[in-house]
Amino acid sequence: MTNTEVTKSGDEHAFQGEANAIPPSLTPWWRIADLAVFVLWMTLVGIVMRNHKPWADESQAWLIARDLDMKAIWFHELRYEGTPGLWHTILWIAQHWFHAPYAAMGWIGMICAAAGVAFVLWKAPFPRPLRYLLVFTYFMAYQYAVVARSYNLLAVLVFAAAYFYRDREHPGRMTVVLILLANVAVHGAAISAALGLCYLIEAIREWPRLNESTRGRYVLCIAAMLLTFVFLFFILKPTPDMLEFVANKNPIQFHRTTASALTKLLAVISGAFLDYTAVSVLFLLLAAGWCFMRRKLLPFALPVAVMLLLYVNIHGLVHHHGTVFLAAIAGLWIAWPTPEEMRVSSRMVRQATFGMIGMLVCLFAVNIWDTAFCMQMDYRYPYSGSADAAAYLRTIGADKSTIFGYTYEMSSLQAYFDHNILANIPTTYYHEGFPLYGFQVDLAELQAVRPQYVVIMTGSPGRDLGAVNPALNEVGYHAIHVSDGYMFFKRSLFERQMFIVYAREAY
Repeated sequence: MTNTEVTKSGDEHAFQGEANAIPPSLTPWWRIADLAVFVLWMTLVGIVMRNHKPWADESQAWLIARDLDMKAIWFHELRYEGTPGLWHTILWIAQHWFHAPYAAMGWIGMICAAAGVAFVLWKAPFPRPLRYLLVFTYFMAYQYAVVARSYNLLAVLVFAAAYFYRDREHPGRMTVVLILLANVAVHGAAISAALGLCYLIEAIREWPRLNESTRGRYVLCIAAMLLTFVFLFFILKPTPDMLEFVANKNPIQFHRTTASALTKLLAVISGAFLDYTAVSVLFLLLAAGWCFMRRKLLPFALPVAVMLLLYVNIHGLVHHHGTVFLAAIAGLWIAWPTPEEMRVSSRMVRQATFGMIGMLVCLFAVNIWDTAFCMQMDYRYPYSGSADAAAYLRTIGADKSTIFGYTYEMSSLQAYFDHNILANIPTTYYHEGFPLYGFQVDLAELQAVRPQYVVIMTGSPGRDLGAVNPALNEVGYHAIHVSDGYMFFKRSLFERQMFIVYAREAY
């Protein structure tokens, strides 16, 4: 048997994983348990998702996919969104090929998340009880499952990359997964680059044992990855008006924080893992130590570090915490020992692995608590007030008159109509380039046009309405309807999503 055949045989054995360790008499019962867990996940997530009221980040992608052709999406609008377009493409196909209604978006996101759950249940190397806990954790069962965004694609692709990581004979499989992952989001592209680099480093170590055909495939795969990132660079390259915005030359600033880098770093570590800073930092360090013991520190540490740096220095909101969580789980997946490796391991390594299992049980248990809280809140309260506001506007026939709307969140209102209902914004989606139409209340424009209705959204009612209400009252507008919404993150209220409808006084 050649060296290459030995390597291939070892990889195939690694892929078989835990299944080989299960007595044949118990295998059917485990399969029934796997299916039961999957059905339970689908049921719980489906119930919550059916009641979920999408917010602007969900509806924005839907509207772009609905109102633009593929060329305009990929080569114009994506650079303003700051994200690759795999999710937009899926939504475009759903609408333009299958005529899917807006209500289908949540189910599409749930199906994408379910693929990740299925991959964990049937392919992960972890003991089955750990798999069952993992699929009900916060990011797997709520944030990247109920909330329909591109991040719903991350789990299946990140874990697929972890699954193919040990396979040195078929780099094409890994490359296809990494290219798809890079087109999910900026965070996906960063994880793709990190895992791709780790995979290449390990392949170089085994280069003498690879045959010429396999080496040729590696060259082609490297070229494909480089072309992918060159392509993403050009389609996401900021425009001059975006650079002006980033440079803070415009009077409107949002998503800006004065928190220090250390504060943001500790916040994302806490949010990604155990919700408390000290224990989360401890978990991360111990997990890294275990991966070092397993000689797999790089595929754990590099993706996690890249996600942390991206959050702290470039793009960080609370829903991005899940990218760190998934990167860490993927690193542990890669480092996890096969049954054969466990049998030949030293006592210290086996004990450390059992300790890692205990740590993961604690991590998953805390996250399941987060999941239960958010599922309950999302079922009882609207995540966004946009659905109620849209229903009210339709009831009073406001969509047939002149309406002005303000803030980016108006896209979550527009998605409930088949046309643009706002006279002051030229597109149904919010175009994040200059001029920023409808970003803030323009009293001079209101007095000049005198629309019948005005809609605003506020995430901080006490602060925002204290300034907006008197100003609108002064020019003849008074609130006639309030549609409240509550955006929860883990066990806390992250932001209100309150929509307020104003009507012009009759003279």
